Amino acid sequence: MRPRTTLLLTRILFGLLLLSALDLDSANAQVEGGLGPSASSVAPAAFYYISKPGEITMSINLWGMVRQPGRYEVPISTDMVQLLSYAGGPLREADLSEVQVTRIERRDDSIRKVEFYIDLRRLQRLDAQALTLRPGDTIFLDAKFSTGDFFNILTTVAVLVTAVASAIAIGRY
Repeated sequence: MRPRTTLLLTRILFGLLLLSALDLDSANAQVEGGLGPSASSVAPAAFYYISKPGEITMSINLWGMVRQPGRYEVPISTDMVQLLSYAGGPLREADLSEVQVTRIERRDDSIRKVEFYIDLRRLQRLDAQALTLRPGDTIFLDAKFSTGDFFNILTTVAVLVTAVASAIAIGRY
């Protein structure tokens, strides 16, 4: 192999190793920071039965940035705030401005999926109908995009640009 080619391959390999190390640190920071589940902050998804004997219940799926995500069997009168309370509440990183509700509606012979968003930051402005849950609903709380996320992306892009620029510069010599 020519010395320039060896140097080029070495630098590319070093850049890729550095990039993968940064990605691992970023992923670990995200898990520890609440952008993903961790053993200390979020329990693994499970099935929760919250009802009194003989009470009519419904199943609701609760995903995302809550302390205890999973499938909840709750009384038919449960609303979204009560469901989130059963789950231990939203995590600090939860984006309460866009709580996604996915609902399957069955009418006659047709089935359709309906998705809508609820802003729980403005809870006092919401009517009871907006918070009403129906059997089979799936509720998802996403994470807020933070400045830390921005800097992780910026750092990764900078490393990639540097690696590509180095490879191009070495290739010209």
